[in-house]
Amino acid sequence: MPDSMKIIKYITPIALVLISSFAASAQVELNQQKCREMALDYSRQIKISENRHEQALLSGKIARAQHLPKLSASGLYFYKPDPLEYSLEGGYLPTYTPGQNGEMQPNVQMNPNTGQPVTGPDGNPVFNMYAMMPDMNLNIGMEGVTTAGVQLEQPVYLGGKIRAANKLAGTGIEMSKKQMDLKKSEVISSVDAAYFQYLAVKEKKKAANEYKVLLDSLEATIEATNREGMSTRNELLKVQVKRNEAILLKQKANSGLQLAAMNLCRIIGLPLETELHIDETEETELPDIRPADGNNPSDRPEYQLLNDAIAVKQHQEKLARAEMLPQIGISAGYSYLGGLEINGQGTDEMAFSAMASVKIPIFKWFEERNRLSKAQLETEVARMELEENEKLLQLDIARARFNLEESFTRLELTEKALEQAQENLETSQSLFEEGMEPLVDLLEAQVQWQKARSEYIDAETSLKLMHTYYLKATGRLSVKK
Repeated sequence: MPDSMKIIKYITPIALVLISSFAASAQVELNQQKCREMALDYSRQIKISENRHEQALLSGKIARAQHLPKLSASGLYFYKPDPLEYSLEGGYLPTYTPGQNGEMQPNVQMNPNTGQPVTGPDGNPVFNMYAMMPDMNLNIGMEGVTTAGVQLEQPVYLGGKIRAANKLAGTGIEMSKKQMDLKKSEVISSVDAAYFQYLAVKEKKKAANEYKVLLDSLEATIEATNREGMSTRNELLKVQVKRNEAILLKQKANSGLQLAAMNLCRIIGLPLETELHIDETEETELPDIRPADGNNPSDRPEYQLLNDAIAVKQHQEKLARAEMLPQIGISAGYSYLGGLEINGQGTDEMAFSAMASVKIPIFKWFEERNRLSKAQLETEVARMELEENEKLLQLDIARARFNLEESFTRLELTEKALEQAQENLETSQSLFEEGMEPLVDLLEAQVQWQKARSEYIDAETSLKLMHTYYLKATGRLSVKK
């Protein structure tokens, strides 16, 4: 035996074991709650909502920081190799003498006849004595001027702007939470729809298999009786036609189940080819609550978001109004100056400073007033949108309630129809075996049973889905993970 064949001989069992273990590990156990949790973990929309919630929290921290004093430090180093040189021209300066009350009086010449100061040709008073100021040269050296300091600033009153900004940030945080709740309810409703659809197709596949088994058994019976001359060729052909339809129905159910599984895997974040296994006990569970009367949408995130939108506009009104009010702030600092030389003498000093500022807006061509009017109009629009959408939400709740009530009724009727179809099939089967009923009636009874079974599955799925939609419409759909 060649070496390559020996290698294949030993590798093949190992490969089979690995493949079988991989196939077993690829199967995923699921139930409705686990599907919800996986969909919430996987959803990109949920992650976006969580990111925006984090942004809102940071915005709240930024707004709260506006209340607190701000400490800053600054420094400067300046180098200019060539000094600045200035010349101050000298000249004669007037003199002063002490008066009777000790104050300095101009030492001007007085006209003894008029008692008025004597003036020169230029019209200026003539003094008895002048002081001589020589010309002065200034040399300012800036070879390494250094300044440094710290400053503390504290807003005192900004017209209510800081308080309004804090409330606006708080409302933004609440809105981000409600946006997350809204996105979670949308994800849950979508995953429930995919989950219930998968269960429905799976149940229809079982029904199709059972329908084919019935026809297989009937075909075998007719073939046997045909060989013995107790049935006609035409009867056998009728059964075979129905059996072929059952084969096609089974194939469609298989394809539909694969597509439903792929769609569910897509929503919960699994590879599309993953093999799913659903807890059988949950397939027959039905919602046990009946819809309640009333169309109050106050529990819905959409309604709460509309209310928060009004609050946002009101806070923006206050921000616009704050621009029309005075603003007061205080600051204090400590600074150092060194490296500056004047005529060869250097400076090296530290100083403390404090300042209070008041800013009063007077006239800006009605800019602030127009901004306030615009904000008030936006608030009015937000109120009207709430009124309009409140009616739409009430209509949505009523529609969901009616659909759920109809689903209960439909399930009861289809369940009764299925029981009747099952009884009719059993009776037809018994009569046919006794030769008291034609084959056509038995085939018709089987078709009716298949149809009743399919309608019951659809009704059961619709009830579960309508129950989810009703909880979402009333704001009571669980978003817990």
